[in-house]
Amino acid sequence: MLETPRRKLFRSPFPLTRLTKIQDLSISKEQTQIVPVVGSSIADAETHKTPSLPSDPLRNSSIADMETLEVLTFLPPPSTILNHEPAPVQVSKRKKTLLIALAIAVLVPSFIVIFEIINAISIYKQVQDGIAHIQTIETLFHSSSSGGLTQYFDTHKLRQAQEEIDDAHADFVSLSDKFDHSATIGLLSNLWPTQVSTIRALGHIASDGTAAAQILFKTVIDIAPTIAPAFQKSPSQTDTTSFKPYITPASFQEINQALDTIAPLVRNMNNYSRGLSLNPLPISDKQRQLVASVLPLLPTLVTDLSQEHAFSDVLGWFLGIDGQRSFLVEPMDSAELRATGGFTGQFGELVLNGAHVGPLHLENIGKYEENHTAEGSPLDKTVYPKVVGQSAPAPYSEWWPIANFGLRDANISADFPTSAKIAMERYAYEFGNQVDGVIMFTPALIEQVLHVTGPITIPAYKETISEQNLEDRLHYYQLNNTGIRQEEIIEHVDDPQVARKLFTQRVTSTLISTVTHLPISKLLSMANEMLHSMKSKDLQIYVTNPQLESLIAKYGSAASLDRSTSHDGLFIVQSNLSASKASQYVTTAIQDTITLDAQGGATHHLQMTLDYQQKGDVFGFDTYYDYVRVYVPVNSQLLAGNGFDQYHKPYCGDAKSIYLLCQPDVYGDGSLLCSTPIELGYATSYLNDPYAGTDHPLDRIGPPQNLQSDEAGRAMFGGLVVIPKNCVTKVTLSWYVPPMSQHSYSLLLQAQASVYAPLDLTIQPAPKTCVPAHGNSLHFSDVMNGEDMTFIVEQQASKCSLIAK
Repeated sequence: MLETPRRKLFRSPFPLTRLTKIQDLSISKEQTQIVPVVGSSIADAETHKTPSLPSDPLRNSSIADMETLEVLTFLPPPSTILNHEPAPVQVSKRKKTLLIALAIAVLVPSFIVIFEIINAISIYKQVQDGIAHIQTIETLFHSSSSGGLTQYFDTHKLRQAQEEIDDAHADFVSLSDKFDHSATIGLLSNLWPTQVSTIRALGHIASDGTAAAQILFKTVIDIAPTIAPAFQKSPSQTDTTSFKPYITPASFQEINQALDTIAPLVRNMNNYSRGLSLNPLPISDKQRQLVASVLPLLPTLVTDLSQEHAFSDVLGWFLGIDGQRSFLVEPMDSAELRATGGFTGQFGELVLNGAHVGPLHLENIGKYEENHTAEGSPLDKTVYPKVVGQSAPAPYSEWWPIANFGLRDANISADFPTSAKIAMERYAYEFGNQVDGVIMFTPALIEQVLHVTGPITIPAYKETISEQNLEDRLHYYQLNNTGIRQEEIIEHVDDPQVARKLFTQRVTSTLISTVTHLPISKLLSMANEMLHSMKSKDLQIYVTNPQLESLIAKYGSAASLDRSTSHDGLFIVQSNLSASKASQYVTTAIQDTITLDAQGGATHHLQMTLDYQQKGDVFGFDTYYDYVRVYVPVNSQLLAGNGFDQYHKPYCGDAKSIYLLCQPDVYGDGSLLCSTPIELGYATSYLNDPYAGTDHPLDRIGPPQNLQSDEAGRAMFGGLVVIPKNCVTKVTLSWYVPPMSQHSYSLLLQAQASVYAPLDLTIQPAPKTCVPAHGNSLHFSDVMNGEDMTFIVEQQASKCSLIAK
């Protein structure tokens, strides 16, 4: 056997997988030799000078061919192999060394795979460790029975949380570094590409997020000594002057500086979160839920932080950082529809002092402004005489028909800032308090708050209030005699007029208390609900700070009347003047057909259908009186109208009266259709009402009686619409709007709060201008939800389409 020169045979640790077939070699036993190893160089081959093979098929092979031999093999005699006889066991020391090396070469890939698996497990463990630290912080602040915002300024807890966030940050920074620079991630990317890319993105999000949290925790720890004492003593229900501020001007400045620092970190987080899916990750449902709760908030945070400088001053003003702020708060009852969304039967004053919200105590306006029986007083004695003889302010006094104008009727204008100013003036006159703004909200806002908080309980009444039953329970205790009597018993009040709002006050105070004890994650959700509610006009805010009011208007949340002269516009405003809670049983539907002319003018044919089906008890009179105002661009020309009450021109009444008997088709033209028998009865009495104290007949109907607008920069067609219960009326109007733009036609349709009217809009382009893409006209159908909508006729070549925004 030939001796092999001493040299290192193995140069590569990579797996050797393909064996050379022995039958392909014609080698005698005496000529057995070691085939050159993979990767051996020309110099190696020449140095060893092994004997040549007489008929070696590799003799003429190139060096490249020789390097393709991917195995080191010892060749026993061919006859032994062919006869399947075991080769003689004569292994030299050198051969043993080579066999060991061969074994190692074969096993190396397995070791690499095992190493990668161990590395992957280590990485996933690091992810879970980081999340676990964050969950520890969450548990830390939610395990306390005290709850609320107080615990977020507990210095001991804050320092514990700071340690956890430091550990989490270290884990996520290490994780990000591995995924950005580790060579082993390449193999993992081939095996689990989605998981690797997701973890890489989450690693950066977590690294930046924990870095931002470190900054915030440090800031809160710095300002906690100032804030914490304010939590030690809560002000009484009547004292709104002695409670201390949560945030001082110095701490407010420190907060702003921290927000400036974290803004770029949040932008990076948002960039990495785009298109991210958590489904591939092998993490627990609780961990997935934690991460998923954060990601949707990032775009909002980016927007808010980018505008932080613009918001800082006005937010500081609103929170009372530089001085106490007071706001008049008025819940609106949509069962008695008014211009801003409902009747303001309750009121209270909300005080903010350095972000510390004082107690809100709501009172029944009827206690001060309505004629009712009070304990120890004669029947119909006015308890609070300041509203007696007061009239609505001009120009609303030209049509407002109810005597003794006061705070309860102050939301008379369709323009909320105007209504708010009237309310502030009435409040100052009647109660002697100056306020910095007005906050009004509908029951829909409370439902949205309950959606975040979950159900609340009112122990005294043994009631659980949810978003599903809120309105029903409020109406039960406000409008149902059984519910009102229950309030009298529970609250120890003898006057039903005073008692009927006390359950609502308990709901409001309980809800406010619940909100102040929400975790921060839910407070962010609550803030988003508030922003959406401002768009839908379920929450309307007016402030005396011009900069903040301008900012509210900039984002389309001022609930103001549009007065533009650059586009067509329509705003239908309804006001229930029935002295009843019947609006909950009245549905409104709007149908408007617009025909455009070649000059860009628009002719409107509007039909408003009011369907009044009294499906339950009504607190107040049965007959529904709805004062309807239709606001359109200035210089608009009324063409025709019908369905409006023609004052003091009686048409029909019930059989006991001197008037004709009203038929199901009352006017014989389908404009008022009723179920029999038609019940009129008593109705609310107006100023100079010839039927006061008696049954009111139905007057003749015709065009709107009021063409004098009560809003500057807007034309108005207004009048009273009278609907007996279980009747359907149709009000029609036609008017022409002169050309307002040389560009494409656009219409801003404004929606009234609390009116969810089906809308059917049809626009017929001018002849020979364009052909609608579908059908003979442009059409839109949907339900109005309180948000204003813009419709644009977009023309491309000879085709046109309707764009709704």
